[in-house]
Amino acid sequence: MKCVWITVLILALGTLPAWASLGDNVSTVAFDAQALGGQEVKVAKTGFDLHQITLKDGTVVNEFVSPEGTVFGISWQGHFIPNLHQLLGTYITNLQEGQRTQVMRRRAITIQGDNFVFSSVGHMRFFRGRAYVPGLVPANVKAEVVQ
Repeated sequence: MKCVWITVLILALGTLPAWASLGDNVSTVAFDAQALGGQEVKVAKTGFDLHQITLKDGTVVNEFVSPEGTVFGISWQGHFIPNLHQLLGTYITNLQEGQRTQVMRRRAITIQGDNFVFSSVGHMRFFRGRAYVPGLVPANVKAEVVQ
């Protein structure tokens, strides 16, 4: 019986999605492209790598990766807001807590803390936003690159 439970547990854990998210390792960026149903292109920039995922509807998700291989920022622009639970990972709680404390203007939200920055603006069929962790941004890179 114990062996059956171990097998069930292993199978259940094996079905959990693996994707890149804010603060995670670059090795999982390809899972985002697959999960979002998009094409990934890597572009080397000064001080970081940009992984650009273009979805079938034209929405573009950018993942900014430090030389150490950590996703320090994400941004998006397109017809829809992508799955933020997927892209923000454990930082989704920062967004949820921030929504309770920040004043939201019409169609826009901005959350700015010491360990999490988020902004999003949009209207029907056009959304743009970004999120980054200031402590993960490489020293020689300005946070404004996350656009």
